Amino acid sequence: MLEKIATLFHQGGEAVMSSIAFVLVISVVIIIERAFRYWFQYDLPNSAGYMSAVQKMVMNNSIENAIRLCKKAKPKLLPYVLSEALKRANDSTQEIENAMEHAFLSVLPKATKGVAFLSTTANVATLLGLLGTIFGLMKSFGAAAFATGAQKQTILAEGIAEALTATSFGLGTALLCLLAYGVLMMKQSAIVNDINKNSARLLDLLYTRKQKLSS
Repeated sequence: MLEKIATLFHQGGEAVMSSIAFVLVISVVIIIERAFRYWFQYDLPNSAGYMSAVQKMVMNNSIENAIRLCKKAKPKLLPYVLSEALKRANDSTQEIENAMEHAFLSVLPKATKGVAFLSTTANVATLLGLLGTIFGLMKSFGAAAFATGAQKQTILAEGIAEALTATSFGLGTALLCLLAYGVLMMKQSAIVNDINKNSARLLDLLYTRKQKLSS
């Protein structure tokens, strides 16, 4: 297996193939890190059930219990935003909104970090593949100009093989990056939308609670 990979690297041009491989490694690291964060750390799968539990506590005026419930869910992003709003439950509606907005803005960079770079690595991998194509064709036609007969055919075949190998590796890397980018962006949007939706719901609950207490 390693011998086959080494042959492909030599066939596709070591400089270009190594550059694409470097881009691939960076992309895979980002993909694994973001996937782990999104699916195992930041996302709250049963947010509806979680909000139902928070709602019961808020309407029963058990704010401290609701805050403790949110703290137990760390490092999930939604509970953190909710806890920051719950801490200001007895303040004015505007102060609660400000606390919630500040909490949301503090977790947003965590949710959006790194994913956009995959579109860059996809473009770089594509361009490196095209660069390998150009190098292979330059090698073919440059050397073939001074060769004759069977030697000329061999040189042309080697150059075209180099061009196609580099191009296929570059395009394959780019496709992986774009596919992962699309999937991660969908998950990212789902997490952010879930935070926005449930934050608005909690704000309404706290407002309703204040109205009940005042009456």
